[in-house]
Amino acid sequence: MNNNDLERGFLWNSLVNLGGLTKLQFSIDSHITESQLTQFDNNWCKYNEIKDPDNNRWGLALTSKSGDVNDNKHLNSFSYLKSQHGLNLSEADFTIPTAAYHGLPELGKIIDVFSPDIGRVHLLRIDRGGFWPFHRDFQGAVPEYFRLLLFFGNIYPTTFCTIFNNHIVNFEKGRLYFANTQLEHSVFSMVDNVYCLVLTVKLNQRTHDIILQYLDTY
Repeated sequence: MNNNDLERGFLWNSLVNLGGLTKLQFSIDSHITESQLTQFDNNWCKYNEIKDPDNNRWGLALTSKSGDVNDNKHLNSFSYLKSQHGLNLSEADFTIPTAAYHGLPELGKIIDVFSPDIGRVHLLRIDRGGFWPFHRDFQGAVPEYFRLLLFFGNIYPTTFCTIFNNHIVNFEKGRLYFANTQLEHSVFSMVDNVYCLVLTVKLNQRTHDIILQYLDTY
């Protein structure tokens, strides 16, 4: 472990000490965003189609490798693509804004706060029966990136379930959260049109300080 790893480790420890999920002051008007989303009805692609083609979950690229909204290779598991197809991809390869970024300014204004220190950014649409089994992201002592999550759409307790670190979580619609996704988590939707912004952020002093500055303490 070198000095850069140690410095990043201190920053990560500071963030995870906040808890598994931490509400931030950033939010969107979800009604406006859902209305604007209709222009991209034909741009959703199956999420992790190579590995898990039958799961009813979809992705819309807000950033991609080329800037093309249909350039969706990053909506497959990096580890799977590497092990099965020899593709060595990284978060830094997928940071060019797409038409979806430009067409969804409520989300774009949040991305802009953390840019250029970002990795993959996409929307997930979890339709009826769609799920993520229990898993952990960014395994290891010193992750280079962390995740911010924002849920909207049909995220009611009777229609959508998120389990995070053995607890059922009810997200505030349209609110951004810092998420320690190294903790075990899963999601399941009983209805269509559950949306989640997944904003992957590079861990450094600047992004760490933004999180602390914009904690929602009320």
